[in-house]
Amino acid sequence: MLIVYLALKISGQDPDFHRKDLEAAIKSGAFPKWNFSIQVIPDANEHDFEFDILDATKLWPEELVPKISIGEIVLNRVVDEYFTETEQVAFCTAHVIPGVGFSDDPLLQGRNFSYFDTQITRLGPNWQELPINRPVCPVMNFHRDGAMRHKISKGPNYWPNRFEAVPPVGETFKSQGHVTEYPQRMHGVKRRVRTAKFQEHFSQAQLFYNSLCPHEKQHVIDALSFELNKLEEMDIVEKMIERFTNIDLDMAQKIAMNVGGTMPSAAGKANHGKKSAFLSQEAYKPSEPTIKSRKIAILVGDGFDAVGYEAMKGALLAHSAVPVTIGTRRSRVKNSLGKDVQPDLHFEGDRSTGYDAILIPGGAHVQSLAKSGRVIHWIREAFGHCKTIGAFGEGMHIVSFLLSSSYQSALLCAAGVDLVKAALPLTGLKFAEDGSSDAVVRSYAVVTARSYSTESAKADLSIQDGNTGFMSNFAFYVSQHRCWARETDGLVSQVAF
Repeated sequence: MLIVYLALKISGQDPDFHRKDLEAAIKSGAFPKWNFSIQVIPDANEHDFEFDILDATKLWPEELVPKISIGEIVLNRVVDEYFTETEQVAFCTAHVIPGVGFSDDPLLQGRNFSYFDTQITRLGPNWQELPINRPVCPVMNFHRDGAMRHKISKGPNYWPNRFEAVPPVGETFKSQGHVTEYPQRMHGVKRRVRTAKFQEHFSQAQLFYNSLCPHEKQHVIDALSFELNKLEEMDIVEKMIERFTNIDLDMAQKIAMNVGGTMPSAAGKANHGKKSAFLSQEAYKPSEPTIKSRKIAILVGDGFDAVGYEAMKGALLAHSAVPVTIGTRRSRVKNSLGKDVQPDLHFEGDRSTGYDAILIPGGAHVQSLAKSGRVIHWIREAFGHCKTIGAFGEGMHIVSFLLSSSYQSALLCAAGVDLVKAALPLTGLKFAEDGSSDAVVRSYAVVTARSYSTESAKADLSIQDGNTGFMSNFAFYVSQHRCWARETDGLVSQVAF
């Protein structure tokens, strides 16, 4: 999930972020997959709900209509050629096999009519013969002629014909019982009106908002406030705030406070208080912690710990993550053993926004990293976006230095600005302090250790909450996606990023 401020940054820094992320996951073997489920309502129960089940703006709450799992969708390869396989792909909802019918969904009915027209206009009358659109099995029909016809056909193009060529098999299939059409019962009066249920717009909006976690509700408020704040026409702002009172009064009041609107005093529509356990993204965490396809930035400079770096990188690769080495420059840097290592990118050529977490190994390079404003920004930005941060050895000191009151004091001495003191009061963060121990300290998904020992490495073979290994703890927090407690506990609001 991308919160609004992170999405705004990424859209400018790398508009192809999602496409690259998907391709990287597939090529690394961490195939994206989804449970494929359907929801079914018997005809007899069509009118048993307080919403119109055919209204495309409504969902069917899973508590009322449970999902039926019928399989899994897996993306296991990328296209060979983007234009021919992606730009030219064409869909038509009216193209169904015999025996499959259409519901009365007005949106579907409109698409049944328009999609065929759309593809003819976009790709020509023979769009279904393009390699990406044509069926895998041979097709026998009487389609002929038209611009860009691909197939060469012989014989007549009609039935019946005197050669008895290409007889239709649909009726034969039906008579043999292979295909049946659903005998839908029709009754009632046909009128061009919207039903009363179609006119109800806020109950499910309330259901959605009520079902969110506190940090998700705040994200909604932040996103709406951001957009409304740019409006110069205050009458539109007032109308939107009035609309929001139909969803949740507290939400509307917070948005009004943010954008300078009139503070509403009463709800436009009483909130019914209902919730669904399936509408928050927190309900869809993996059953087993995993960091497959997660992109991890490893920050290095001349003199980084060679052994620790290789151990971390190996642990990430073993769990199918995607480690990316970010250096003080893209030309080779030297590790603690004096060997040259080629970074994938450099700090000025990328940002933390494109990564799920950052890691800082120990070593002499920490001194130069601490003097780099861009490195400081990388760490603060990752912290502000609630991403996991890991550091051990001397690498721990740079994180502690940047996110603690000691750095605040240093800035005060240098700049003498009281604002800095208010900007970094992060005394709630804890770091590893015992120099004689490899014990791991976890604090708001900031994972630190004084050293990375063999015993710690042994504990990194699995990803578990509370494990003793440094990388195991780091990977567990990465698997949780974000540490939203930083937001709810007020730490993020104290960091400039």
